[in-house]
Amino acid sequence: MSIIVIDIGNSSISTGFFTEAGLVIQKIDTQPLRSPSEYETLFNGFIKEKNMDKMSEGVIISSVVPGHTEALKKACKTLSRKEPLILTHKLKTGINFEIKEPEKLGTDRIAASVGACELFGAPVAVVDFGTATTLNFTGSGNIYKGGAIMPGIGLMKKALSSETAQLPDIDIARPLSPLGKDTEGNILSGIIYGTAGAVERIISETEKTEGESYRAVATGGCSGLVVPFIKRDVHIEPFLVLKGLKIIYARNL
Repeated sequence: MSIIVIDIGNSSISTGFFTEAGLVIQKIDTQPLRSPSEYETLFNGFIKEKNMDKMSEGVIISSVVPGHTEALKKACKTLSRKEPLILTHKLKTGINFEIKEPEKLGTDRIAASVGACELFGAPVAVVDFGTATTLNFTGSGNIYKGGAIMPGIGLMKKALSSETAQLPDIDIARPLSPLGKDTEGNILSGIIYGTAGAVERIISETEKTEGESYRAVATGGCSGLVVPFIKRDVHIEPFLVLKGLKIIYARNL
């Protein structure tokens, strides 16, 4: 085993084991918070199940859930001879930040942007369809310009069911038409077509204000649902954050 990368997200913790055979991924629900020994047991059980070497060359962690970071860091100490590396904007990422307070930028967004620049080249717009739908724009010269945040698909449908009296909690699926014929169809049209339209508009308006064209890359659990409804070419890269973390680790050896 070479490198272990961990992305602590709001909904799930994705651990990527980059081995000679390729990338193997373990997912753990973010909630509830577990003890370091519990995470260590989960990691070791997965490693044994997949017949991987226990000891890695190194570990890097991205976290947008600060309360979980220390427990995962402690859990990784038996998986590598080196201290786990915690991603911040101050590491050698290969991109520069043209934003206010880069320390407040989600590190998953940094990793995704680094991965996109390396794999596709800048200017590049990364759309992450996760718990929140985020857009991240890295312009010419690998300069991170900024982005946008909106509720993710799951949050939208949850808000509609919890904050209204008659709208049901539906299963997320591909809408059959932009014109819903029942309540479920109306909700699916609104959240899927609505998100696709918002993404298109934000990218096109950013291109106007920045004066350059951005190739678009999508990642996140709902990317396969939304991307077919976006009227521009979008490349789907499911493991963009994990690949970005691996690139950042290599740049900080």
